[in-house]
Amino acid sequence: MRAATVTRFGGPEVLTLVEQPDPAPGPGQVVVAVEVADTLWVETAVRSGAGQDFWPMRPPYVPGNGVAGRVAAVGGGVDRGWIGRRVAGHTGNEGGYADRAVIAADGLSAVPDGLELTVAAALLHHGPTVLALFDVTRGADVRRRAHPATPTRRSPRRRPAPSHR
Repeated sequence: MRAATVTRFGGPEVLTLVEQPDPAPGPGQVVVAVEVADTLWVETAVRSGAGQDFWPMRPPYVPGNGVAGRVAAVGGGVDRGWIGRRVAGHTGNEGGYADRAVIAADGLSAVPDGLELTVAAALLHHGPTVLALFDVTRGADVRRRAHPATPTRRSPRRRPAPSHR
């Protein structure tokens, strides 16, 4: 399989396409044939060498935490009914920029047929953020709180429309 590997810290030029053996799932894991790998700004920061006190990745490594695709293989203790299903999930911080990635079966999300895999991969990160926002606001009208210029609240930077009386 192909894997985009960070060979040293730096810009995008440090990503090298490397042939690697296909991964095998361990107990409680699946192998996903990756169709979409999400890309986050923080992954570019880690690749550049920033935040080494916070992130354990050291070259060489395969970046990518969130992927979407179809289950290609299952490990021991995993229902074989997952094979061929469209799924999204987290790899555990690395390994997603590859043709195949290992994911813990208990972290899989089945992707409904009507949902594009690109959207499913994006929801791995943005979905929890939205749910946390709803939790923090306790169901309040988030649109009004997030946007400073709504009919019920004007932005202090915005002047009222002139009156033509």
